[in-house]
Amino acid sequence: MKHIFTSLLIMMCALYNHAQIIHENDIVINEIMADPSPSVALPEWEYIELYNASESAININDWKIIIGKKELPFNENIIIQSDEYLILCHKDALDDMTAFGNCHGFSSFQITNSGSNITLVDENENLISTVSFNISWHSTSYKKDGGWSLEQIDAFNPCAGKSNWGSCNNKNGGTPGTKNSIINQNVIAPKLDHINPSSDNEIEVFFNQNMNLEDLQNIDNYFIKELNLYPEKAETLQYKNDYVKLTFDYIFEEGKLYTLNINNVTNCKDIPPEEEIEIRFGIPSVVNHNDIIINEILFNPISPGVDYLELYNRSDKVIDLKEIMFGTIKETFPNPADTTLKEICADSRIMLPHSYILLSLDQEIVRYQYDVEEDNNFLDVESFPSLPNEEGHVIICDKGRTTIDEMKYSDKMHYDLLSITQGVALERISTKNPSLDENNWHSASFNFNYGTPGYRNSVAKDDVTDSKENEIDIIPEIFSPDGDAKDDICSIYYNLDDIGYTLNIKIFNSDGLLIRNLFNNNLVSKEGCVYWDGSDDNNRSISSGIYIVQTEIFNLNGNVKRCRNVVVVARN
Repeated sequence: MKHIFTSLLIMMCALYNHAQIIHENDIVINEIMADPSPSVALPEWEYIELYNASESAININDWKIIIGKKELPFNENIIIQSDEYLILCHKDALDDMTAFGNCHGFSSFQITNSGSNITLVDENENLISTVSFNISWHSTSYKKDGGWSLEQIDAFNPCAGKSNWGSCNNKNGGTPGTKNSIINQNVIAPKLDHINPSSDNEIEVFFNQNMNLEDLQNIDNYFIKELNLYPEKAETLQYKNDYVKLTFDYIFEEGKLYTLNINNVTNCKDIPPEEEIEIRFGIPSVVNHNDIIINEILFNPISPGVDYLELYNRSDKVIDLKEIMFGTIKETFPNPADTTLKEICADSRIMLPHSYILLSLDQEIVRYQYDVEEDNNFLDVESFPSLPNEEGHVIICDKGRTTIDEMKYSDKMHYDLLSITQGVALERISTKNPSLDENNWHSASFNFNYGTPGYRNSVAKDDVTDSKENEIDIIPEIFSPDGDAKDDICSIYYNLDDIGYTLNIKIFNSDGLLIRNLFNNNLVSKEGCVYWDGSDDNNRSISSGIYIVQTEIFNLNGNVKRCRNVVVVARN
């Protein structure tokens, strides 16, 4: 009798499935155990947990789960009741995993430890649920080593990707077949991640969440402001609802910037962005030497922090970061230099003129540890070169390995009054002065939590607007090198009548004693600036008082000019 009842129930659910409309995310991928070894307390098997978030029983016969590129079909009637779970695993794991709930086994079942795309589709190839997880989604570093599952926070708001997942907190390491340990309401509005011109009349648009497919495909939702132009086509990819390609009946010109306006789009649960989306773009140009420069570096982070490298596009070009590599040069005499280079990104990602990009392994950790501006200028890289805490040599280059910029850093370059330099970034003072000039770098201000990842440096001096009519100007004439980001650095500007001059700068105290040989026999351009952070030749902080800045300018024609300026060092 029980067998007959079960058969009838399956037949009824199968008929009901054909009659009812199954929506995206009625069933969701809810938990992933990609690396079960070493086991915490569960059997050492990989598994994926499905959850029925709808109000009806659903038969998933003829559906399939796609793990990476491997398609695993459900070739039998499998009913998941409302608010119930189904554990997917290898068929050899069924004896162990059935103890935790309903299971279905496959003869071939494997999940890549580091991450993979997992997609559930129905019998008509309609997307039901998709997750592109990564090992970095684990919220605790030691749980990345194995034995802990990734759990979804809110099964009823599954659009947000990484922001809706975290490490299991259950003592067993996972919760197959039952409620997730980190379950909570988690409603997050979607945002635009970035856009990329894939050709001179096409734009790829990437969101940070799975979006409503009909919204993505509606050409009326996209508009180029400068051209009063809508796209001709809006094309999406199968099983990828965070992406759309827009095709325009217009050829975008290199060297010009355009603004894409996006309206009336919502995520997969019909939640709109918090504000109107406007983003600029342009056709990328070839990158040349010093178009992009190293602007800030953190090489000794506070645990569990990560190293980061900030780049600045000081040119008027749009540049494709796919064409740039970054890395380190290890020099161990007498061995030849050992250069390690990493890709910034495998796919195109544009960088606008006069903008910043922050490279790290985990932007969420950087955002947590530092005050950052809400912007789309953080980029997680697949691999980050090792940055020694004591000293190192960093380089960025094009794909042909032609150097674009490089800098050498050392812990000794930090401000002398800092008793601890861990977690303190080195910031570039001037985007115009060379990266290899140690005097062009300074510790980030404590007022900015010792780092300004992704935005203007706390010690930046390029925006000084004071008039510099004299050959030598000191700005400011009173400075206070105390690390508060206010007048921490003295700028010594030179404005010469011709090229070909050599410049010397020496700092004397009020007793006439030389305390700093700041600039020694350097050939300079007609205009420029040298910075002094209030330290002596031994990198020790000097006391408050009056100091003399002595400059000497000469050329090969025998022209010699000397100037003495007074500067005051003020300390609290």
